Amino acid sequence: MCNVSLKKTLVSTLNYIELVFAWSLAVGFGLAVAVVMGGPAYLNPGAVLGNLIWNGLPVSEAALYLLMEFLAAGAAVLICGIFFWDSFKASGDAPKRGIFSAYPVEKNIPLNFTQEVLATFLFLFLVLLCITGCASALVIGAVGFGAVALLSLSLNSTGFSMNAMRSVFSSIWFAILPIPNKNGEKVDWSYQIIVNLFGSSLGGILAVIAVACIQKAL
Repeated sequence: MCNVSLKKTLVSTLNYIELVFAWSLAVGFGLAVAVVMGGPAYLNPGAVLGNLIWNGLPVSEAALYLLMEFLAAGAAVLICGIFFWDSFKASGDAPKRGIFSAYPVEKNIPLNFTQEVLATFLFLFLVLLCITGCASALVIGAVGFGAVALLSLSLNSTGFSMNAMRSVFSSIWFAILPIPNKNGEKVDWSYQIIVNLFGSSLGGILAVIAVACIQKAL
């Protein structure tokens, strides 16, 4: 997103297919790495909250996962700020908040909320089915890639956040960190909280419940 949105970068522009491909690979590899390292791949607050509510995840563990996700979002924003410092400085008139968070093509809170719930549910439902079925890291990564690519191409009205860590946590760090040339650009907190926090979290919770019900039925 820095390469696409900022001036004086080596990439400068990506077409929509290339952008979806790159972002999908990032999500897929993230899931695969988490599984290879032996973790439950709770890279999404919705998955954490779903397991807290439905599967008996201890509150202390859930809080630790959420803290790690929040700090990881901060690390990502900081790294982007460092690597693209000169590009940020050269991009005085370019919008920057969208680099770190998802915003809709057309703001319509009730509709955007519904879209975000559905997109997050579909994405995490597919991924959690693989994880709980003990699929290989390669399969989980491929499913993560495919799910994000499919949703990004078809359900992109909300900017396909599907993860409060990707949007809300990053927006907090965007507001805090001294990124050059923010030019008073403000986070749309009503959208971030209603759609990207509550919407994506609800979609994740419903996905966890759906997968748990399927497991129980089988």
